[in-house]
Amino acid sequence: MAPDDLAEAAAIEAATFPSPWPIESLEYELFENPFCSAFVLEAGGRVAAYAFLWVVHEYAHLVNIAVEGGLRRLGYGERLLVHLLHYAKSNGACRIHLEVRENNEAAISLYQKYGFTILGRGENYYTDGTAAVFMEAEL
Repeated sequence: MAPDDLAEAAAIEAATFPSPWPIESLEYELFENPFCSAFVLEAGGRVAAYAFLWVVHEYAHLVNIAVEGGLRRLGYGERLLVHLLHYAKSNGACRIHLEVRENNEAAISLYQKYGFTILGRGENYYTDGTAAVFMEAEL
């Protein structure tokens, strides 16, 4: 992700999540967090998907991944996820974990396709009261 991609990523974030991260949080991840790597996948010269990934020693955490609304179910999210898994492993991570809204069945199914298992559930995890499913995979 380049600095010029941030506005498009923030727009996708705002349109995707009920409680989106403010642009200041995305800026922190991109510019200041030493453990964070940020990625975009482009289509037609625009950001189609973005992700933020932390790699800390042998652990990776998929902080955020989203695809622009009109481009969902076209494989962009899957391509980006595969890249993230390879990137995390090549940077020393042995395991990767994430949390996902329990009602996001498409994402949960995609994660399971790539070896993620459900570790548990967190009630009222998100600010809108939605529960989270905690998932992890070996790399």
